[in-house]
Amino acid sequence: MKQGLTVKDITPGMQSAVKAYLMSRAYAETMREAVDKIEREILKECPLTNDLEINRGKPAREITEPKHVYLCDNDDLLEEHYTAVNHRLRAEGLKPDDMPDDHCPALVAEHLQMDAEHLVVESTAEMLGEEDFLHRLICHGMDKYHKFIDLVTGMIVNMPGFECKI
Repeated sequence: MKQGLTVKDITPGMQSAVKAYLMSRAYAETMREAVDKIEREILKECPLTNDLEINRGKPAREITEPKHVYLCDNDDLLEEHYTAVNHRLRAEGLKPDDMPDDHCPALVAEHLQMDAEHLVVESTAEMLGEEDFLHRLICHGMDKYHKFIDLVTGMIVNMPGFECKI
């Protein structure tokens, strides 16, 4: 690792990566919120139950959160649910016509955010003179991975003259 690094060593690539990360994060968060809102409405209209938990001795309950839909084990109900979600997302303009039916716009946006996070890590590793840094960072756990991204982002955002325009 290079020694004696200062703010002057921050590269334009790092700044661009942080801008991409901030924009992709904002997009992913707003898309997740919009998709989850629609899916919650559909779960109220056509409830699903926690079949996988019931099979393990837990009491039956309705699934009210999109992140728990995986607990339903009824393929017919799940197909109806995902079809309804797909149609509603398209009707609301959240899912483009060219996106496959089995793709979720929130997951696609979150994947873009992850790609931007990797850019932040890789551009910072380049400045530090480190190789295979992303892999080693992830091996230390996701908490450290996210903390690193937060630290680099905070450092860049607080630089004099930093702007992130859309």
